[in-house]
Amino acid sequence: MTVTSPLAAPAVQSALVLDPAQLAPRVLAALSRPGSPPLALEGPSGSGKTTLLRSLARSAAPQTVWYSAFDLTQELVGAIREGSYDVCRARIAEDPRPICIEHLEDLRGKPASRDEVRRLLLSAAAHRPVVVTLTRARGDAEVLEWLRPWAEVHSVD
Repeated sequence: MTVTSPLAAPAVQSALVLDPAQLAPRVLAALSRPGSPPLALEGPSGSGKTTLLRSLARSAAPQTVWYSAFDLTQELVGAIREGSYDVCRARIAEDPRPICIEHLEDLRGKPASRDEVRRLLLSAAAHRPVVVTLTRARGDAEVLEWLRPWAEVHSVD
């Protein structure tokens, strides 16, 4: 597993590699630190993003709330249909427990859903720790480029 530092400018970002052991403290800190930008783990399928995140969350933040990006958007769409969108959004954003959203790649090609998830996660990050995962598809940077301006992105290869 190789981890790329988000601290460098995008042009040199892929040249800086963190030791995998350095990623665990960053994830643990993110799981215990509301008010920080969301932490994003991105990498190819099978690179260990979700396994690492779930094992650390189980030990450090057992009350973590888990969503897939698909389930989260379906919950928001259902709330819009029922006229309870503001209540649903406030419930998700203001819950103090850490929240982990997996498979942000499912938002590829869905700009309205991406924008709403971004607004929700930024609002939630003020009250609760937020960590997301993204499985990188070969040659597709759409969701990754959407994430970079507002999340602390670590590449896991």
